[in-house]
Amino acid sequence: MTYTSALTYATQRQPLDHQIGALLSESDAVPVDFRVMSVIVPGSDHLEGASLAADVYRSLPATDQDTVVSIASNSGEEFKRITVCSLDRYHTPLGDVPVDDKIRNELCDEDDDIFLDDRGHFLRHGLDVNLPFLQKVLGSFNVVPLVMGSESPEFCKELGHAVGEVMANRRMLVVACVDIVEATEEGMERFRHHLKELDVASMMTLLNREEGIKVDGKGPLLVAMMASAYRRANDVAIRGLRLPQMGIPGFAGALIGRR
Repeated sequence: MTYTSALTYATQRQPLDHQIGALLSESDAVPVDFRVMSVIVPGSDHLEGASLAADVYRSLPATDQDTVVSIASNSGEEFKRITVCSLDRYHTPLGDVPVDDKIRNELCDEDDDIFLDDRGHFLRHGLDVNLPFLQKVLGSFNVVPLVMGSESPEFCKELGHAVGEVMANRRMLVVACVDIVEATEEGMERFRHHLKELDVASMMTLLNREEGIKVDGKGPLLVAMMASAYRRANDVAIRGLRLPQMGIPGFAGALIGRR
């Protein structure tokens, strides 16, 4: 899907640092009062969704997160596997972030469909547009970048279980990169309801049928919901849902966790 927009994130350190800092300082969001396990954030390089991303990241409680597991859908060559990038450090204009090799290997051991592979990575979406926010908000942390070459129900269940397993006894945050390609108001309301209720089965049915809503990043969204539910999440704070309009994707912003 190609969108039309003149507003994108800066590619150099100083303007990007100013851009992200201004977005965070202008947000009036307040931290949620539960332990956050996953966040749903825009994944495309469009500043139209940046204020919503800032609201989500400003809503994180002031607790340390050692590791961020980022999950994005594939927008490059087709492949039917889940890939973890091979880099030791992931670069952004704001500096490098270490890749957590231990958790990366644990995920590969958890499921035969998760591979150390760079396919689907290093594109200007997903982790690359969210990592600068995380660097400003979290400071020091490790990252595990995942890309879903297939978003089938089977792959979603496999990855949701694997991520849920490695989250045990760790200060880990799952970041699901999601954009809304098409949506009616009714479809968006159903999306809101299923997300708020953490109803994975109904959300999977809604997104796979694409009746009233079509999402780029349905796999990451479902995996974040599944992994959080696996860790007994019981609360969702939705910071915003925006319909697509005039060639610009729609956006979702939410935090999932346990009270």
